[in-house]
Amino acid sequence: MSSADVASMQRESRPIADLAHVEYVEDDGCGLIRINRPQVYNAISLATMTELEHILDWLETGSQVGAVVITGAGDRAFVSGGDLKDFEQIKTYDSAVAMSRRMQRVTSRMHALPIPVIGAINGDCLGGGCEVALAADIRIVSAKAHFGFKQVTLGITPAWGGRRRLVRLVGRSRALDLLLSGDLIDAEQALSLGLADKILPPDQVLASALELARKIARNPRMAVSAIKRAVDRDEACYDEDSAAFEADLFARTWISDDHQEALAARKDKRAPNFKGR
Repeated sequence: MSSADVASMQRESRPIADLAHVEYVEDDGCGLIRINRPQVYNAISLATMTELEHILDWLETGSQVGAVVITGAGDRAFVSGGDLKDFEQIKTYDSAVAMSRRMQRVTSRMHALPIPVIGAINGDCLGGGCEVALAADIRIVSAKAHFGFKQVTLGITPAWGGRRRLVRLVGRSRALDLLLSGDLIDAEQALSLGLADKILPPDQVLASALELARKIARNPRMAVSAIKRAVDRDEACYDEDSAAFEADLFARTWISDDHQEALAARKDKRAPNFKGR
């Protein structure tokens, strides 16, 4: 967060104690979630998931904010996906399903909050980072940011609910293009597809998101919540069957030989040799 952004939140409160991976502050009627792991490009570990769950518990039951912003630390990455080093402990089908379902619930809960969630996309969204970004209602994006569904290059599938949101947002063929190629797209391409709603210079992204959050928070909360509920009813894309199906596909690919080969090749800095199993 820049010094100007800190100055704009001088009256901030920190209602949740003992957060190490994620910062959460409230000020002037809005909340700010910041994934604070710049040393790993804000990758999400199992411990990060726990802290996000604590924040969502507060937003669902105790907070009085009228809007919330989610961003990442630094200017390199919003969220670079899952923390693959931490996920080395996930070795079985059941543990892979459990991780997938857990993060599906995180993104679903964030998307279903009765208040708007604004993504201040300060840097690159890779893999699961795209799925987190798509759980936001509105995305204000750095001109230097890129989006890339990189899961396929690791021999796995999207696991955190973003596939369904992507298809509904950009359509089947464009979604398949992004999901099957793993290609990076820049901010302008993201805007043309609908992944980004506004593009700004990097140093203006968070301030703009906070300004919008405060503007929304000044409106009557009952009306804001009712409007969001009506729009979400029209665009509903989550159900237990599809969530379980996604987790099953992810777990099968996570324990596959090709995924292990992708990880080994990544560590060895060589081209992978996939066998289709």
